[in-house]
Amino acid sequence: MFLKISSDIHLEHLSVADAPALYEAVELSRANLAQYMAWEKSVADVSGARAYIKSRLTSGLDRAQWFSIQFHNQFSGVFGVKSLDRDKGVCELGYWLADNARGNRVVGQILAVMIPYLANEQGVRTIEFQCLENNFASIKIIERAGARLLRKVSNTLDIPNKEQAIGIYSLHV
Repeated sequence: MFLKISSDIHLEHLSVADAPALYEAVELSRANLAQYMAWEKSVADVSGARAYIKSRLTSGLDRAQWFSIQFHNQFSGVFGVKSLDRDKGVCELGYWLADNARGNRVVGQILAVMIPYLANEQGVRTIEFQCLENNFASIKIIERAGARLLRKVSNTLDIPNKEQAIGIYSLHV
């Protein structure tokens, strides 16, 4: 699947063949990713990138879909519909962005396309996000999309600053 977001951004279904590009993006963005993404340590080589991708593609979560983010035709991160419960009309979205695309409103543009798609084509009424409380850039993106903080839960991720909670955000569409 190829989904054009803008002239500079498109999404493609994530595949194991993306492992070398994913590893390169992680390697170039490791300092930023390490602050918020516990999986960053496991992507220490292309084999680790393959395992990361396989774990997403075989998560077993209802209707999960994972995409590579392509910015200027370069692998620039991952966007996921982590789960989608059509009966309840709820889905969870997640993403990470490589340094080569940061500061360009890439995720905001993706959300501007995906949120209406999920609402109109998939019957989603509520979109949820999880975000570490010190990840101010990500919080700004999801709040700009209209999501609001519902509650905070304890952080069990293996990251620096473990004392920060995880915020659960919700957007009603």
